[in-house]
Amino acid sequence: MAIAWMTTIISSTIIIMLFSSATTAQTNNDNGGKPKRTHFIVEACKNASINSSEYRHVTKEFCVSALQQDKRSDEAKDLHDLALVGVDILKGHIIAASGKVKEMMHSAKNGTSTAQRLRLCEMDYDAAVTILKVCNPMLKDYRGPKGGEKVGPPSFYLPDCVDKASGFVSYCEHELVDMPGQEALYKESIELGKLGDLNVALMQPYWDFTQN
Repeated sequence: MAIAWMTTIISSTIIIMLFSSATTAQTNNDNGGKPKRTHFIVEACKNASINSSEYRHVTKEFCVSALQQDKRSDEAKDLHDLALVGVDILKGHIIAASGKVKEMMHSAKNGTSTAQRLRLCEMDYDAAVTILKVCNPMLKDYRGPKGGEKVGPPSFYLPDCVDKASGFVSYCEHELVDMPGQEALYKESIELGKLGDLNVALMQPYWDFTQN
């Protein structure tokens, strides 16, 4: 009788252990076997907010919300990875905004002030996208401190490149201000400007000339 009782206890213990292992495995599979890196994003965004005193809208919350538009941000291992994601997000939004400007141009009468300003805005957005297409491989080629030109660009090239792209976004904003019937485009240009400022703030550490 005692032997049967002991056998039952051992069998129950084995079943519990197997169930526990299966549950753990399922949890890991649900997460793709990789831990979330939300804490890293929050820390990076906290630093970006501190580094962007001249841009009050670059808050930690805004930064986290913007970066999490792309699932790759959860897989970012360092600032370099996050910067790549941020640039792609910015580029995607500018391309979408440029498409809307092009649509509005179709309904604008040729030779009017509205048509001319929309055309300038289109050129500004196209220029910003072109620059970001240069920034992206530049970021990918960056090899860290002491990299130098032989193995990648100097670190300060990275925020400077994105800053130039953001400058063209702000030019479009100036073209759209007070333009009748284009309030939605103007509001979107403001949001793009904030996103550009965020990217510059995120890459603020790369301005350190000792990194080269």
